[in-house]
Amino acid sequence: MPYVQVRVSVSLTKEQIEKLAAETLNSIALIPGKSAPVTMAEIVPECNLYFGAVEGAPCALVEVAANNSPESTHLKAYSKAVCNALHEIAGIEMNRIYVKHHAFPEWHTGKMFIE
Repeated sequence: MPYVQVRVSVSLTKEQIEKLAAETLNSIALIPGKSAPVTMAEIVPECNLYFGAVEGAPCALVEVAANNSPESTHLKAYSKAVCNALHEIAGIEMNRIYVKHHAFPEWHTGKMFIE
């Protein structure tokens, strides 16, 4: 199950949150073997994120966690789709969005639990 967290420094309406969640979930299909029904997305507005300066323009951090490390071309396509959605829906400039990918080989194997 991929998990995608989108943190933004601006406030969002419920409609914007839902649109951003839909784009985040539906775009995951750009990564082979991933699909919206098994992906969890968390959209977190009004975060205390700072990019370059305290008084800076709005920014965002996108973290993608999955059980493998997809090829960079697929990650780039997914990242671009999410960044486009952030720009269109939240008005955040592309150069103010940071995308981070985490690969967890044991994710979804039952080995992630503390015993």
